[in-house]
Amino acid sequence: MSEAYADAAVSAGAPQAPARVFTETLLSVDDISLSFGGVKAISNVSFDIKQGEIRAIIGPNGAGKTSMLNVINGFYHPQQGRITYRGKVRKKMRPNEAAKTGIARTFQNVALFKGMSTLDNIMTGRLLKMKRNFFWQALYWGPAKAEELQHREYVEHIIDFLEIQSIRRTPVGRLPYGLQKRVELARALAMEPHLLLLDEPMAGMNVEEKEDMSRFILDVNDEFGTTIALIEHDIGVVMDLSDRVVVLDYGRKLADGTPDEVSRDQKVIDAYLGVPHE
Repeated sequence: MSEAYADAAVSAGAPQAPARVFTETLLSVDDISLSFGGVKAISNVSFDIKQGEIRAIIGPNGAGKTSMLNVINGFYHPQQGRITYRGKVRKKMRPNEAAKTGIARTFQNVALFKGMSTLDNIMTGRLLKMKRNFFWQALYWGPAKAEELQHREYVEHIIDFLEIQSIRRTPVGRLPYGLQKRVELARALAMEPHLLLLDEPMAGMNVEEKEDMSRFILDVNDEFGTTIALIEHDIGVVMDLSDRVVVLDYGRKLADGTPDEVSRDQKVIDAYLGVPHE
């Protein structure tokens, strides 16, 4: 991690592509604090996510990154602060309610139905959009059949987009880890999210798999127009993908800015490398 950050900091002197400009705020977290007993996971953290950007959340292990994603998608409820999403203040929203409003996520550890095929796993991402009740779905007749075929058509589009046609009928438990992560991304995309939360999408991948996943993340942002917030430990990937980066350390916000600004911030360098101020 330290070496990667050092490389990123050095490369920051190279010519940078013009920064993309985003003006509309999709989500803001204001003065969020979260505790478990006497342990503070997040302390007075504020930042926003702009519509259309790729927003990275980085920090060492235990910095509160995943806890923050859990707050955003309603899995945790903070003791202090507020979240505003699409112009409305949220109050103790549950994960299924967050999903209905257009927030989807992937997880550090792959959370798929291992005995089900790739296609069926991705179809579960469409369940909240299905209007027919369980009785009609069980009969698979009439309106329910037509509705499922419509949703299946969208899922097939995602399968083509992520280039996983060859494994569409394969049980995901038989797939290598890198492909399982891609299937999990596909399931999240099947929800047609406004905001996609990616928790360490590159974890456990080799260089080639990371390159593929990076390309897909950029394509999702560009072609689907999806706003993305990601946690990632590979700092090189973060600097290449992100429009803005917020840095957490021991549950507090350490820095916030463009990749170039963050890579030059002495507080960030000190926290990652233990390098004293000159």
